Amino acid sequence: MANRQIRLMNEARARASFDSRELTEFIYGGADVVAKREAEFARIEAALQTPGPDTLPPLYGEVPRTALFLDGLRVGKAMLAEKLAHKHTIFDRITPRYVMGNASPFGVHLIMFVPALKLLGSEEQSREWVPPAERCAILGAYAQTELGHGSAVRDLQTTATFDKDTDEFVLHTPTPTAAKYWPGGLAFSASHAVVLARLVIGPQDYGVHAFLAQLRSLDDWTPCRGVELGDLGMKLGHNSVDNGYAVFSHMRIPRANLLARHAQVRRDGAYVVLDAGARARALYGVMLCTRSALVGHIPLQLAQGGVIALRYSTVREQGRLPFAPAESPEVAIIEYRAQQHRLLSLMARAFALWFAGREAGAAYDATIDAAGGIDSPRLADLHATLAGLKAYATQTVADGVEEARRCCGGHGYSALGGFADLGPSAAAMATVEGDYWVMYQQTARWLLKRADAEGHRWLPRARLAPDADVRNPAIQLDVFRHRAVRLVAEHNASLRDAVQQGRSRAEAWNTHMVGLVSAARAHIEHTVLHAFVAAVGRAPPGPVRAVLTRLCSLFALTTIDGPHGLGFVEDGHVSGEHLRQVRKAVDELLVTLAPDAVALGDAWNFTDASLASALGCRDGDVYERMIRWTRQLPLNVEVAKTAGVFRPGFEEYIRPIIRGKL
Repeated sequence: MANRQIRLMNEARARASFDSRELTEFIYGGADVVAKREAEFARIEAALQTPGPDTLPPLYGEVPRTALFLDGLRVGKAMLAEKLAHKHTIFDRITPRYVMGNASPFGVHLIMFVPALKLLGSEEQSREWVPPAERCAILGAYAQTELGHGSAVRDLQTTATFDKDTDEFVLHTPTPTAAKYWPGGLAFSASHAVVLARLVIGPQDYGVHAFLAQLRSLDDWTPCRGVELGDLGMKLGHNSVDNGYAVFSHMRIPRANLLARHAQVRRDGAYVVLDAGARARALYGVMLCTRSALVGHIPLQLAQGGVIALRYSTVREQGRLPFAPAESPEVAIIEYRAQQHRLLSLMARAFALWFAGREAGAAYDATIDAAGGIDSPRLADLHATLAGLKAYATQTVADGVEEARRCCGGHGYSALGGFADLGPSAAAMATVEGDYWVMYQQTARWLLKRADAEGHRWLPRARLAPDADVRNPAIQLDVFRHRAVRLVAEHNASLRDAVQQGRSRAEAWNTHMVGLVSAARAHIEHTVLHAFVAAVGRAPPGPVRAVLTRLCSLFALTTIDGPHGLGFVEDGHVSGEHLRQVRKAVDELLVTLAPDAVALGDAWNFTDASLASALGCRDGDVYERMIRWTRQLPLNVEVAKTAGVFRPGFEEYIRPIIRGKL
């Protein structure tokens, strides 16, 4: 017989205004795609012998770092086996837990190493190295980040000096800050690495180039001569991957290992640039591949946090509505308007980011083809968009996952709730491949350059009509565009004024940096809303389109009336009366969307195993699952063997205390 929590979940699911399966198929691109995904997840969960919902997930035991890494290798091997056997790429960019692929020891091999060989290697090098890389006969890392520098590529310090006598490059770490530090898989999992180093020939430094270096013997996996490799130890998350360091001590690699699609070094030491611009674009291309993967898949982690919190809020009964009679029954916390606002707006952001990520992925594919060709005219636009989306998406997801955890109260703080792994993973993405403040500045530079090139001048526009329908997508897009264009124009003018007053461009930029970041964020929020509105237009007519329309409006309106909403009202385009209309519309949307909360979570089609959350289980059986998992915790299992007494603690510490023998 179903308990109360299961009944509450079933009742909530039955209230939905739409078929969640139909929305699932729209999210992922069709019924065939969804069926294929389900088969892929079923196979890998079976291959990994993933425990059922009543068994404590192994990661919630007291697992030491070594065991976490070994489990990462086990899961990574299964992902590669699934990929090679069934010829698909779903686990190239995410793990079976929907964490970004760089949480696997072999994730960087797929996300960065193989694309780097294609983008940077000559045709001959690609023929030699890409096939073994794609069949995993060699395993790669991407060694860009150093102890002293990360995304500032031109300032990297590792050197690759050409030795004409031996026809080799000598890789060397000249200072402690030049040690390669942080690359995933670098410590113990990679046989090779694409190493970014300064090309030096005689007295001339030709700047950063990419080299293929073999790090370990393919026979016994011992490190090659001239390189010291190691692990970075415990991190806040992603402890299943061996983020590592490499110190090169005059390590020799063949001249042919300079990735030479765009620049070469001849036998006599002559440096030949085939296309300097293309070389720079190709280096960008590798980073953009990573950013495209990131913005395309990080929304899934926000969706996971939202699903856990919405499901738990549906079955967690606590307190009564304010001023309700004392004898009133407790209500599920999803009935509280504040909880609805927090979680449904979070879910709206997950959908918004998902559709924006799909659009960005299509732009990436149109700019950089599978063989490494780059459509140069589109590259600057793609770079600026992906940089800004990377900043906005990762910041939004990290903040949103933490908000979802808080919405689960005390149980959200327990590892069994699922946030102990999800939260740090989401937080890491806001730093990986560039802190979001750095990324926004890249977008801002492009916006100012485009504004100057097109001769944009900001002219005051008529204020939004008092009777404008704030729920109209066209009105919302106009409001978002107005803010973005105005902020770019105003801060561009401020920058020009500062330069005219005698400041250098660098000083002026630093002075106005915070405002420029705000302008970039405003541009990206318009980009995201535009993608969401376009996706709604593609949705099948009927209930699915209706619920997506409401979610899209909720995203737009909670952004206008959100922490970063000042830019909408500071020039009076949106008035105080409009804000009151916005808040009224948000309240109405929450009332309409609340019955769809569980179905919106179901539409993401997460398995219980991928969520690994006692709070977010599909059937709603939260409390019985929590107590079952709690009883299976290693410490409780061990103590049960000794009559319920934790002997080491009692004998050494507690007994002396209670007997006065301190």
